[in-house]
Amino acid sequence: MSRNQPTIGTVARQVGVNVETIRYYQRIGLVKEPAKNGGFRFYSERAVKRLLYIRHLKKLGFTLREITRLLEAGAENCGKVGVLLQEKQSEILGKIEQMRSAVVELKQMAIDCRERSSRARGACPLIPEPE
Repeated sequence: MSRNQPTIGTVARQVGVNVETIRYYQRIGLVKEPAKNGGFRFYSERAVKRLLYIRHLKKLGFTLREITRLLEAGAENCGKVGVLLQEKQSEILGKIEQMRSAVVELKQMAIDCRERSSRARGACPLIPEPE
């Protein structure tokens, strides 16, 4: 380890997460905690790259459990990684379809609301009244 390598605070800023996130990732085994050197822990370029990759996977919609599985699979072979990526792609496509359906329904509800509110005063007729 070298004092030219960044400490956890610097790494957190580089990666765009907070220090506690990095510590949590260390506790759950996503990232190895570096040994202390002169009272500080210095992070290697590989550790920073791994953290950046984890953050990227999070942005793609992976959960930490899925990221763990993906990283473990990557240590074994690329075939397993490909299967996991395909599964995530299918999951996301399903969510996209659900969201498209929701948009269509919301548009229709807004139209219904405008039409009904022009005829009725008071409470919105689309919303069920309380018991």
